[in-house]
Amino acid sequence: MILSNYQLQEIPVVIIGSNSGIGKALIETLLNGGALVYGLDVQKESQIPIHKNYTYYCANPLDIDALEPIAKHIGENDGALQALVNLSGTITQFKPISELSFEAWNETYDISFKSCFNSCKVFTPLLQKARAAAIVNMSSGLAFIGQKNYGPYSAAKAAVVSFSKTLAAEVAPDIRVNTVAPGAVDTNFIYKEDGSTRFDKEQYKKIVPLGSLGTPDEIASVILFLLSDAASHMTGQCLHINGGAGMH
Repeated sequence: MILSNYQLQEIPVVIIGSNSGIGKALIETLLNGGALVYGLDVQKESQIPIHKNYTYYCANPLDIDALEPIAKHIGENDGALQALVNLSGTITQFKPISELSFEAWNETYDISFKSCFNSCKVFTPLLQKARAAAIVNMSSGLAFIGQKNYGPYSAAKAAVVSFSKTLAAEVAPDIRVNTVAPGAVDTNFIYKEDGSTRFDKEQYKKIVPLGSLGTPDEIASVILFLLSDAASHMTGQCLHINGGAGMH
């Protein structure tokens, strides 16, 4: 668990992709700090223990018609929104671009980018009602390198960075918009259905100067920093969290 020194009491926050490993780590810290957290994911049930300050919505962020009632409900409850975090991302088929169907490309690209666009579009009006609101969007180290068989995911996460820069310019000074680009993180994303990893973890650690994969807590702590007043003069930036595997 992350121990936070940032002021979180009664801060309303929306987390898209709340059932992910990073989402759960971030929400735990936010709730321990007294934040009012709204989680959204596609699973019917929340994976966060019941908490008086946590509300879960089962909804697909690709569906604008599902997001708008949620934004209306939060607006009626809190009036404004202090922070938005977009964590959605997936890759369904690991194939060369030449072998991917249009449907497979669009499925990965839409979940990994369009969900971010949709939630920013829907929740920005609530963020504009708050003081010094912030958005953090999830990119990936794969957006900055050429890695075979990750085409739609890499393209989507590169689009997240470019989109976030544009949005940061458009909504300043009311809202700050930044991205994080993790390297390999020890979450379900790197595992196959049979429990094996999609790559050799020990070989990967050898190219990481700090010698380890990232953990959900380590990514969540950087997101928390970007949401806080400690990052009050940062917008349009992308922070790389990869143990030195890629130095930008």
